[in-house]
Amino acid sequence: MIVLRQIQSIEGDVMTVKLPSEFKYYQQAEIIVLPVEDSLKKPDTEAFIQRFAGAIPDFPELDILLPETREEWE
Repeated sequence: MIVLRQIQSIEGDVMTVKLPSEFKYYQQAEIIVLPVEDSLKKPDTEAFIQRFAGAIPDFPELDILLPETREEWE
């Protein structure tokens, strides 16, 4: 089995891999891409908001629930 392992810099969403000459005898290759966790970029505030916008569920209005809760206490 021929294996190629590289750690490359990422620019945008495209990455080019130069294969060793042994690969020219094959018609297909399996590609697995794993991020290097230590290289995670900290998102700026705008990117953070874009990523998590709408992730917090809507909560019921407290004004509606408070009377029901008070009635349970009485």
